[in-house]
Amino acid sequence: MHPERLAAIGDTTELERIRQFVEVKARSFGFSEQGIHKIALAVDEACSNLIRHSYQSDTSREFYIDIAEQDPKAFVIEISDTGTAFDPLTVPAPNLREYAAQHRKGGFGVHIIRMVMDAVEYLPADPAHPFNRLKLVKHLS
Repeated sequence: MHPERLAAIGDTTELERIRQFVEVKARSFGFSEQGIHKIALAVDEACSNLIRHSYQSDTSREFYIDIAEQDPKAFVIEISDTGTAFDPLTVPAPNLREYAAQHRKGGFGVHIIRMVMDAVEYLPADPAHPFNRLKLVKHLS
């Protein structure tokens, strides 16, 4: 099956449209409502970080969300962007005690993505592929 693609711009108002796209595809794939919401949350966190940190809310910049069903049990989401390469897998898991003691807010996005998805892979842009790619996989149980 060819992946289905949604193009979005560097604006947080796009997050609702992205969530709806992911939810519709996850529902048709067969996930439970709880599974659908978890997948949408992971994609929302990834796209929110991309928009805010990599694209600096630059609405002239575009990125893509591709959803492919590589096999009947693997739901694959690939987020492609032309921002500064950033591998979320290098972010250490937060220390919740320190976090609470410092009264910090935010910073759980990458942790949420790792907890929710079955596999997370990051591929920075290179001469053969001009986009950074974050690949998120969720298996249908």
